[in-house]
Amino acid sequence: MLSTRFTKHSLVTEVHKTIQPYLSDQSFSIDATMGNGHDTLFLARHSHKVYAFDIQESAIKTTRQRLENNHCLDKVNLIHAGHEEMLKHVPVNKNFAAIIFNLGYLPHSDSAVITQEKSTIRALSAAISLLSTHGIISIMAYPGHTGGQTELQAIIHWCHDLHNKDFVITFIRSMQETTDSPRFFTIQPPTN
Repeated sequence: MLSTRFTKHSLVTEVHKTIQPYLSDQSFSIDATMGNGHDTLFLARHSHKVYAFDIQESAIKTTRQRLENNHCLDKVNLIHAGHEEMLKHVPVNKNFAAIIFNLGYLPHSDSAVITQEKSTIRALSAAISLLSTHGIISIMAYPGHTGGQTELQAIIHWCHDLHNKDFVITFIRSMQETTDSPRFFTIQPPTN
């Protein structure tokens, strides 16, 4: 099933609002791109255990500090690796309730270091294999930076392939959307 809905909220707010009902104090979750740790902290507050990935040491340092300041560090495994390597670093026998991808580049950092379409698609495919039958994958893509439009098109193509396998795909759009605005997708396993 493929659907589109619009929101008046910022898409960042909408991600957390959309994901929260899938989480509980028994949930396992993944932040595939920890960045400055905002999504990691959100997941830690609403999950039993979080596995958070980033390739940049500065992202891990900032996230660690944010988690320590909020007394949540013990609930998170900070992993210095690309999200495409998640199958090597998470327990594959767990069913993950939520997996968040916030793509692009690390804010206030080197904007040349960006997520890449090939590794992102590999990571998304890995995420599908880890997702609970009642879980959700959240993808925030940013077409406004160099390489962002290419990555967005690869994600759209990947979503269309999933649609053919009966996954539930939702495009959530901002009422104030422009060409460069972020794009938010959710993916859920087929409904029986």
